[in-house]
Amino acid sequence: MKKNTSHKIEWEIISKYLSGEMSAEEKLTFEKLIDSNPEYAEIVSASNKDLGLIQEVNKVQQLFNVDAAWSAVKSNLSNSKKNNTLKAVPLFSFQNTRTLIQIAAMLVITIGLGLASYHIYTDKLAPYQSISSELYESGKSITLADGSIVNLNGKSELVYEKSFSGNERRVKLTGEAFFTITKNPAKPFIISVGNAEVRVLGTSFNVNASNKHVEVLVETGKVQFSLAKEPNNKIILEKGDFGILQDDLLEKTIQKDENYLSWKTHLMVFKAMSLQDVAKVINRTYQVNIEFNDTAIQNLPITTSFNQTPLTDVLENLCRPHNLSYEKNGNQIILKKELK
Repeated sequence: MKKNTSHKIEWEIISKYLSGEMSAEEKLTFEKLIDSNPEYAEIVSASNKDLGLIQEVNKVQQLFNVDAAWSAVKSNLSNSKKNNTLKAVPLFSFQNTRTLIQIAAMLVITIGLGLASYHIYTDKLAPYQSISSELYESGKSITLADGSIVNLNGKSELVYEKSFSGNERRVKLTGEAFFTITKNPAKPFIISVGNAEVRVLGTSFNVNASNKHVEVLVETGKVQFSLAKEPNNKIILEKGDFGILQDDLLEKTIQKDENYLSWKTHLMVFKAMSLQDVAKVINRTYQVNIEFNDTAIQNLPITTSFNQTPLTDVLENLCRPHNLSYEKNGNQIILKKELK
């Protein structure tokens, strides 16, 4: 389900930056984003001005104590009654005029803040959208403005610009997604993910930041994989290459797991694999959680394959040769050893 939640996310990031709560690494990454995106820089600048206005409001509030002023008025009225005088307190007396001016100033500042915030949220942050998937949800996809297609795995989120109006196409990924990017040599496509950046012109590849490291598997074309804080610390990945960024170290290798992309393709191949390892692949593919009622069955060898097979058929095919059964309750599945 597509939603406009980037406003909140971006505002939290901007607030963290302006309040000085970012770590040195987060600050460096964020300032790089500002430098690369003039529109984003304008948003941050406008937000900084708002903080200045808020400080002005606080100063006015400190100067004007409403409770004290009202107590003074009541005291004057009480004294007037004691003196049996019928003097009316003019609305625009010198004292009241000063108070009214202070109140008017606060209203003007408050209204100004509201208009400024409205301008920021509607005109500046509106270009950004996000799409996310829940824990046990996969296969959700989005076609971006340039025609690129992004498929999200479970518990993932993509923040993107609706129009890609700048000199680059930049998105932010949390979790895992498969990208099929429309070729555009004049406008690179850049993914900010964890402490890494993935830069391409047009290709298809998988990015996984679900664990404490970032992984990139290239299916077609070339991908530049680098540290966000050190763009020159990079590796170039081509078709079939598998890149890993862990503890600021980049490594290029080959992904030998035939089922690495099963969450997207629903193609699974098992060659003398233990049932426990098979369950891990099924969990990742169908976004479920398989458990066993008997640890003895976890090591049963499995050799088979499935291609776009419904989950119930997969479970039945796994259980039948080994006299197993299963119980399914939502996303929870228990494989059981049948009692003789």
